[in-house]
Amino acid sequence: MKKILEVDFQASDVQRTLFHLVIVYTAIHIGYAIFKNVRNVKINKLIATILQDIRESLFDKVLKFKMKTFEKYNSAHLYTRLTDDVEQLSTLFLGALNVVLNNIVYLIFMVIMMFFANISLAWIGFATICAIGMSTKKFTKVLGNLTQKFMNKRDEENKRFSEFFNRNKLTYLYQLQEKNIKEANTLFEEELQFRKSYIFTQSFTYWALTLLEAVGIYAVLYYALNIEVSISIGSIYLILFYIKECRGPLNEICNQLEEIQNCMVSYRRIQEVLQEKNPEDLTVGEKVDTVKGDIEFQNVCMKYEKETILQNISFIIKEGSKVTIAGRTGAGKTTLVNVLMKLYDIQSGKILIGNKDIHKISTKSLRENISYISQNPYIFTDTVRNNIRLGKEEITDEQIKSLAKEIGADALFEKLPEGLDTKIKANEMSYGELQMIAFIRAILHQANIYIFDEPTSNIDLKTEKMIQEIIDHISKTSTVIIIAHRKSTIASSDKVIYLKDGRVDMIVNK
Repeated sequence: MKKILEVDFQASDVQRTLFHLVIVYTAIHIGYAIFKNVRNVKINKLIATILQDIRESLFDKVLKFKMKTFEKYNSAHLYTRLTDDVEQLSTLFLGALNVVLNNIVYLIFMVIMMFFANISLAWIGFATICAIGMSTKKFTKVLGNLTQKFMNKRDEENKRFSEFFNRNKLTYLYQLQEKNIKEANTLFEEELQFRKSYIFTQSFTYWALTLLEAVGIYAVLYYALNIEVSISIGSIYLILFYIKECRGPLNEICNQLEEIQNCMVSYRRIQEVLQEKNPEDLTVGEKVDTVKGDIEFQNVCMKYEKETILQNISFIIKEGSKVTIAGRTGAGKTTLVNVLMKLYDIQSGKILIGNKDIHKISTKSLRENISYISQNPYIFTDTVRNNIRLGKEEITDEQIKSLAKEIGADALFEKLPEGLDTKIKANEMSYGELQMIAFIRAILHQANIYIFDEPTSNIDLKTEKMIQEIIDHISKTSTVIIIAHRKSTIASSDKVIYLKDGRVDMIVNK
């Protein structure tokens, strides 16, 4: 453009010169378009690979957490790390950082080109760009703070509105309509003031930056026309063009800085998960095919943080017996079976199975010999067959149907529209039916030790009776430990261990 402005239109070869300049100008833009497309494809592929690696690393890390580590996070937090936070990094790499780096390079290039055009005018232009940049950053920060205050006010409004609407019966009974209307109007007025401040600051920003730009342009023209009059019109045009051209990149950089700060929050949350130490190693310890025999707790103590949960627990469960662990909520019943399955570490004492310390046996070997059935059956959104097998492909359809018939649960499978290929939807099956599937799964996985955590707490009497018969059936060949409150369960046990405040309160042998 500078060359075109400086062309001598009186020269004989002006058409040829203009044609060459147009060819060069066109070639530059075609080359830019090709380069930009190739660059974007390469960057997008690279970022996609990086994000996949991050997601795989996160998932692998989470699945190797110890139970104690899991309890630092709730499920929603972990889902957020695996999904939203990783997507935020995508925004960071593909959006914010890309925009900032491109514009920084572009700004550097324009400043360099200013100095190629004219050193004196370039210093004026550079000072103008710096003034616009610092002002833009300041105004962006102010607008960001106002936006945050506005969002906080909106959160407060939502909270108050939720209370108004969810407690509408209370509002009518105590005639709180007028009071609630006044509170709501106060919130609306406060939000309006924030909006007015934002609108004023935004409009002020525009004309303040425009004024700075105008001052810089005036300084360039004044210097070129009054001090150094020998400057070509092409050079003056370039300086003015670059001053105006820098306004957009500066705005984009400042706008993206706030986005980068938000993305960095996601990055730090991902790093928090990835930097968790002491993952659970299932293979450490002796590999044992069969873990069976008497279960013995010898002065077992277990603490969580500073709170003592189990205190000097000692008892013996004979192989092949059916034992109930009873006690009030918070007595330590579930913690007792959790340490038996090595979900938590004990601080002192020993847990022996067949005279072998379980902490010398690999966790994988131990858990392959223990089957756990909780009061809330763990059912996946998958077929009935896959929910029963859980990766154990050697379990056949005939075994599933035969066992269901044996325990009187064949009616459940008969009513399934696609048999074992039916996809389980929890809201379409009763709690008892889901529990029966969990029981069939536990039995077919053929463990030496079965642990039932409140297995009949949320089911009807008919299903309870069926489950009691199944437990009796299992106890003929395996050791059964039941956490329960119901008298019917306690009455049918060989031994009842009563816990109180993390201690053995009483042991009753039948």
